[in-house]
Amino acid sequence: MVRKAQLFGDFMVDKQKRSWLILTQYYPPEIGAPQIRLRSLARELQKHGIEVQVLTAMPNYPAGKIFPAYKGKLFCKETIDGITVRRTWIYAATGRSARLRLANYLSFTTTALFAAPFGPRPQMIFLESQPISLGIVGLFMKWLFRVPYVYNIPDLQVEAAKEMGFMSNKTFLKVAMGLENVFMKQSYSVSTVTYKFIDYFFNRGIPRRQISFLPNGADADFLHPIPADTELLDRWGLRDKKVFLYVGTHAFYHGLDSLIEAANLLQGRDDIRILMIGDGPERPRLKQMAEDLKLKNVIFGESPYEEMARLYSIAYASVATLRNISVAQQMRLSKIFPSMSCAVPVIYSGVGEAADLIASEKVGMAVEPENRAALAKAIELMANDPEMRNSMGNRGRELIERDYAWSTIVGRWLNEIGYPELKQ
Repeated sequence: MVRKAQLFGDFMVDKQKRSWLILTQYYPPEIGAPQIRLRSLARELQKHGIEVQVLTAMPNYPAGKIFPAYKGKLFCKETIDGITVRRTWIYAATGRSARLRLANYLSFTTTALFAAPFGPRPQMIFLESQPISLGIVGLFMKWLFRVPYVYNIPDLQVEAAKEMGFMSNKTFLKVAMGLENVFMKQSYSVSTVTYKFIDYFFNRGIPRRQISFLPNGADADFLHPIPADTELLDRWGLRDKKVFLYVGTHAFYHGLDSLIEAANLLQGRDDIRILMIGDGPERPRLKQMAEDLKLKNVIFGESPYEEMARLYSIAYASVATLRNISVAQQMRLSKIFPSMSCAVPVIYSGVGEAADLIASEKVGMAVEPENRAALAKAIELMANDPEMRNSMGNRGRELIERDYAWSTIVGRWLNEIGYPELKQ
C-alpha cells in the first residue's frame, strides 16, 4: 500500500508512523515549569495515538547536583507514565556563572548528539530550545536522517541573559542569536507560548505560517479544587491562616526579594502567611534574608509535584513575580495556570501578557513589578475580601476548562501545525 503523506514546508510527514521524540535537557523527576509542561505534553500526545519517547539528561535541576539514584551513570533508561525515557550524562551545574552554565548546556548537547541516532527513529522530534545549543542535535537528525523537528521556544533566553547581565560578551551573544535563527528557519514549526513572542519571531524573519501557538496550561484533571488538606496545614502550622503560596524555581529573574520585603510590611497581620515551595540558586539567599528580617510569616517548605493539587487546596491565593525587565513583558509565567486550575486566584507582580490575561479575565490581581508596597497591599486587599477571592478563583477554573487545559491546548496545536490524522 502506498503511504500517504502531507507536505508541510520542506518535509514529507509519514502518516503511518506516528512516533515522536521529545528532546529536552529538563524532565521529571525534576520539578520546574519545563518539566511539568513537557510531561503533560507527552501524555497528551500519547492520547492522540502518537508513540512518544523522551531523550533527556540525568536529573540535576534546579540544585545543580545529580539526583542520588542517577549518580555515576553515563546512560540509563526508565519508564515514566508509560513513556520510555532515555537519559545521558550531563555536567551538573547551576548559578549565575556563564562558564559553568555553558559547560552544563554543552555537556548534554554532546551526549544527546551521540545518543539520538541510536534510539528508535521518530517521525518527528519535539525539541525544547533551552539550551539553544540543543538545536545542533535537531539539525543533525534532520540533515543526516531526514527527521523534522518542532523548535519549541518557551522563553527569550538570549535576550533575558543579555538584559540581566548573565552574558555580556557581544560576540557570544551575536553567535547565539545567529544559531537560534538557523534552528528556527530549519524547523518544521517554531512553537512558542505567547502572542508577543509570535510577533517577535515574525519580525526576526520567520514566516508566520511556520510559527505556532503552544501556550502554557494546566492538567485540569489532576489539578482541580479539593477541600483543604489538613495534613499539609499541620505540616507547616497553617491552620486558621490565609496562605499566599509561591510555587516554583527561586531564580534571579523572578525577583523574589519583593515578596520577602512585602512579607516584612505585613508582619502585623497574624492571619497571613507566605508559603514558598521550590528550589533554585536564589533560595538560600532568600532564606537568609527572611531570617535577617526575623520574619515569622514566611515559611520555606518542600512538596513534590504529586502533592500539587493538595498544596493548592490550602492556598488562599498564589503569588507570581518577575523582575522589572523589558523581556518579561512578553512572558506568561507557567505557574499562574495550575493555580487557576485549582480555583485559586493569582497575585501577579509583573507586566505584559500574563498581567493582561489576569486583569481581563478577572482571575486575580496584577501589580507593578519589584514594588514591595504594591504587592503587600494586593495581598492585604485579597485577604480582606473572601467573596472577591472566591469569585476570582471560580473564574480562573472556568478559564482553564475553556482554553488552557492541556487536552485542549495540544489538540488545538496539532491542528494548527497540520499534523495528520488526529485522533478525535
